[in-house]
Amino acid sequence: MAGKWRRLLEEESEYQWLSITAFFLFVFIGAFAIGATEHFVGASLVDVDAAHEGGLVTDIAYGPEVGAYTAVVYSPQAGYSLFTEDTRSGEIRVVYSPDTVDKAADVKFLKAMPDGEILFSVANNQVIGLEGTISVSYDYSTTRGVFGVLDVAEREQGEFVHRMLLTQEGANTSVRGIVGMTPTPAMSTSLGVQWHTIEAYDDTLWVALGTHITTAGADGSSPATPQSRPVLGWIQWDGTEATPVVHKVQTFGEGVFHSIAKSSDAVVIGGTSESLLIHNPEDVEVLEVPTVHALADENGRVWFIGQLGSSVLNTYEHGVLDTHVLGRPMPVEPHAAGASGSYVHVHGVDENGHPAQWSIDITANGSIESGRGFLNLLYLLTGTVVLALMLRYAVMEFRLQG
Repeated sequence: MAGKWRRLLEEESEYQWLSITAFFLFVFIGAFAIGATEHFVGASLVDVDAAHEGGLVTDIAYGPEVGAYTAVVYSPQAGYSLFTEDTRSGEIRVVYSPDTVDKAADVKFLKAMPDGEILFSVANNQVIGLEGTISVSYDYSTTRGVFGVLDVAEREQGEFVHRMLLTQEGANTSVRGIVGMTPTPAMSTSLGVQWHTIEAYDDTLWVALGTHITTAGADGSSPATPQSRPVLGWIQWDGTEATPVVHKVQTFGEGVFHSIAKSSDAVVIGGTSESLLIHNPEDVEVLEVPTVHALADENGRVWFIGQLGSSVLNTYEHGVLDTHVLGRPMPVEPHAAGASGSYVHVHGVDENGHPAQWSIDITANGSIESGRGFLNLLYLLTGTVVLALMLRYAVMEFRLQG
């Protein structure tokens, strides 16, 4: 047996070394090619064919139907407009425009509710809802005061829908619950915090984001320029006529908290200097991930959208924070963002100040259609075929020697 193998090696050594050299060359080239495709794929500037083409999208809310959105759009030639569009049917419904009712510049927020209704406000004690071709005006009683509406959050509990308003109360901000069409009294204290955003957390607990301006010089900052610090607030309200109350306030280092995104297993807070991961009210993790927008896609993955020129894109899903290297620096300075179907859309301006849209195909990265996925598949198939042929050739030669 040993003699057979010795004769085989002596007679076929040149061919074997040639095969081994070719195989290792294939391994080296394959590894280099796959390494070259490690950049994130599926994100690119897109040619806009929606009704907001050529305008700057300053705020946008995507509806439950893919391709449906409501947006506030600014055009230097015309001004601000608010309209809805279904890009599949091409149906456009103008809500406000400079040619009709010129109120789009007064829209304080634009937000999609869990049931798909799009809410916004342009007047005191009023919220307007859009759903398809239906428009509903929610006019709240002024018996408990006059207030502006800065944000809305809703929580479904059985057959009831609890709605909470973030309100402008003179120079301060507060929150009010809504019972029927009557607002509760404003929250008795905000602890010196200017609130920006609210969202429902559970049946009786609501999460709010704000900014706390420290007393001049109290924290060591200059008395002329007191430091502002981001705040995470927990507010209790059970849907009754009781006034909402601050349950807990947590103050963090610097920057501004601006986004609340619900992942499949946590709540993510996006911030300009650092972000937060809320496992529960008593377990809040700080993420060293600055972002301009944080939003969740249809699969519960949260995307941290960076600034113009960012070279990486961060995502969070199922307890894992991933950092993806972009093939090209981010080409858009974001002004608004949203998720629709299998896409995340980022609206803003490019490096020349022109309106632009950067879209992410959330299904592309790592798929067979992507460069990395295709090369991985090709590498495995080719390697398997080469090894199988070499083994078959060796077995055949061994039998011939016998």
